[in-house]
Amino acid sequence: MSNANNKLNLLSKADGPFRPHGRLELWSEGSVLRVQAEGPFNREAVLALGAAIKEFYQILPPDRNFVYLLEFRSSLMASPEALAAFADFLKAMSTAKTAPKAVAFVVAAAVEGACLMLPLFARLYADAGREFSAFETMAAAEDWLRERLRSLAD
Repeated sequence: MSNANNKLNLLSKADGPFRPHGRLELWSEGSVLRVQAEGPFNREAVLALGAAIKEFYQILPPDRNFVYLLEFRSSLMASPEALAAFADFLKAMSTAKTAPKAVAFVVAAAVEGACLMLPLFARLYADAGREFSAFETMAAAEDWLRERLRSLAD
């Protein structure tokens, strides 16, 4: 179902004095913007993610309801600077009216930092007014997002 030709390695979007820490790939599948991520993450990785998502929004159909599905592997850890940059990114998306309708994280129990970082991300999304939930399996996350998209279509 994924469009491999549409995959974007976010290291190519890095701009700044430091290299991004972590690995991020981004692609779209219909109304779902998918991110496959391996942390830990620094500020530069978050800035690269923001630049890539901004680029995607320039080619996606306007006025379409989108949801995000982020799958984390290895580590969910992020520096305080990365979290601050992420909060700024969420605010900028709200201002630009490009915020997703819902966001699902897939984080297996074995992912480093899951217990520490998930509540922090949940708070950032809540502060930004986003519907957010985290799941241990891809199937559960996909089901939840499908239901969100269905409710938007009604």
